[in-house]
Amino acid sequence: MENQANQLGNVEVFKLASGDIDHLFRRSGLKGNRLSAHRYDPEQAATSRPSELFKTLAESPQFGSIARKVLEPDLKIEFNRGGGSAAEEQFQVLLSKEDPAVVAQFVNAEGYPLLLQFENWRAYLEWWSSIYASPGMGSYQAVFPEVRETEVLVSALHCIDIYRRSYMESMLDYRSGVELSLSSQDFVQLLKKALASRDKRWLLPTLFELTPGLKNNRLSLQPAHIQQLQELGFATSAEGVVTLGERARLMGTEFITSWMGSVGFQATALIDEEERSLSRVFLATTAFTNHLFSFENQTPAGTRFRHQALSGPELEGTLLHWMEEILAALSGGSPAPAGAGEVNASPAQAEPGGSRFCGQCGAELRPGKKFCTACGTPI
Repeated sequence: MENQANQLGNVEVFKLASGDIDHLFRRSGLKGNRLSAHRYDPEQAATSRPSELFKTLAESPQFGSIARKVLEPDLKIEFNRGGGSAAEEQFQVLLSKEDPAVVAQFVNAEGYPLLLQFENWRAYLEWWSSIYASPGMGSYQAVFPEVRETEVLVSALHCIDIYRRSYMESMLDYRSGVELSLSSQDFVQLLKKALASRDKRWLLPTLFELTPGLKNNRLSLQPAHIQQLQELGFATSAEGVVTLGERARLMGTEFITSWMGSVGFQATALIDEEERSLSRVFLATTAFTNHLFSFENQTPAGTRFRHQALSGPELEGTLLHWMEEILAALSGGSPAPAGAGEVNASPAQAEPGGSRFCGQCGAELRPGKKFCTACGTPI
């Protein structure tokens, strides 16, 4: 990660050593808050000296800005990366309401903080997408055209994994054909086994292992969810047998041949002195597109998700707008509206009869416009 960071000119990198965080507290005078990963140890601060690495940060004109974000951030975004053969990685992005700069906080091989400061969220996105996103290959057919219950996504990803599993088993057995049918009982048992495995080589466990807080949501798989799989082309179910559909085969092949890893991230803020989730997102990247899944916060009716298949530039534009909405809500002194987990959508926009979204990039269509202001597609 250090080498990746230094390849770009729009990022400043600061390394710290053991005990330096205590001196960051001491020198800045900050007390810390619940969003910070750090706590002050006054005894250690009084009996230790800051490292030479700390002096570089202390003498930087960015010291106050970085200290505020690391110790008392207004917004924290947790990032988890992995899936397939991708290297596993965890880091945080920290922001303040009154300062546009962004700090990404990693832990280096020695277990000490590595801080990357970017001029603003746009600069951070350019760096982040160059590492974690795919340029994409143009138009990608909509998979989930509407906001749906999360159980539908769970079942669909399970279908993709079943195809991948059957494909690999056929190779091991030297068979040319792929088995596309299994009993409903086996379908459910395999789903439970997949979730319990926590194996990030498979798409379904990766969704829950990487997306912060998602496994705490209540799920209840119903026959209606399996019926929706048929409508979406993932599978058909009849007489106790589930048969994979064309969509499962196409996306299964896509993930077999070009899955570049996944990222789960969650934005949280302090609201009324409580840490609250404002948005929860899962990104599965392939050579064809960036599959972006955004989740509503838990409600009595369960959880819903929205899917967008985006090119690299479309993904950057979507996440730029996502951050603008979150920061606008925080600056207004009130929590983001319920359903803020849907990128580019507030609850009214997600409900039937609300605002429409671009069929090309998924961005919100502004009233009165004859084209999408994000990608230029005519309406």
